[in-house]
Amino acid sequence: MKFCIKLAGVVVEIRCRYSYIWQMCEGYRVEEAPAFAVCASADEIETERASMPAASLGYCESLCIYRAICCRMPQYGAFLMHAAVVAVDGEAYIFAAPSGTGKTTHIRLWLDLFGDRAQVVNGDKPLIRVEKEGVYACGTPWQGKERLGCNIMLPVRGVCFLEQSPQNSIRRLTMSEAGRRIFQQVLIPKKEPCFDCFWTLLERMMTTVDFYLLQCNREPAAAQLSYETMRRKQDAENQKGVFAASSGG
Repeated sequence: MKFCIKLAGVVVEIRCRYSYIWQMCEGYRVEEAPAFAVCASADEIETERASMPAASLGYCESLCIYRAICCRMPQYGAFLMHAAVVAVDGEAYIFAAPSGTGKTTHIRLWLDLFGDRAQVVNGDKPLIRVEKEGVYACGTPWQGKERLGCNIMLPVRGVCFLEQSPQNSIRRLTMSEAGRRIFQQVLIPKKEPCFDCFWTLLERMMTTVDFYLLQCNREPAAAQLSYETMRRKQDAENQKGVFAASSGG
């Protein structure tokens, strides 16, 4: 079976053995010419399954295929980040942390706090698209076990690394601090030219978007703090830009 999907603005042909991935990609399938094609061999699927014997072959194939897609994506302006992305008023906020830290719990606080203004872009494995105009978080069918996400691409306001804490606090990270943390949350391709393309994209993202460390509990105040901090910083930058343009004119 083969079909095409569009991820982060890139059309990819998927060649699969099992129907699992076809069903999973509903809402992402398109009838357009692909930029490239991917598949997973029987050996790759079995190797994936060896680490989770209870998983179906179709599920294991889907993981292999997404890995193959993400290893090619840097050539087309995007890369994989292990994170949860929530949006408010059409702008995306990225939360990254090791599995089990509470990313999903935190973005659910945002959904509760902001109601219809908020939506989950992707709960686990978004693609990050880097363009001259800015950085965008992109939904994909690979959304984590909670299946939170939608087919949308939105501008990124900020990136937060989460740590559990009894008290809520947030601070902006230096470039070196952010670099040490983000390397643990991205898929780095091993082969050229994708390897070089990835580093170019990551460097551009890190000089465009602000990074924060959020130490938080599981109360609504944690979501309010992270939102207000990232939004206030970006609003201040936007205001400076407007002022500079007015002064120059």
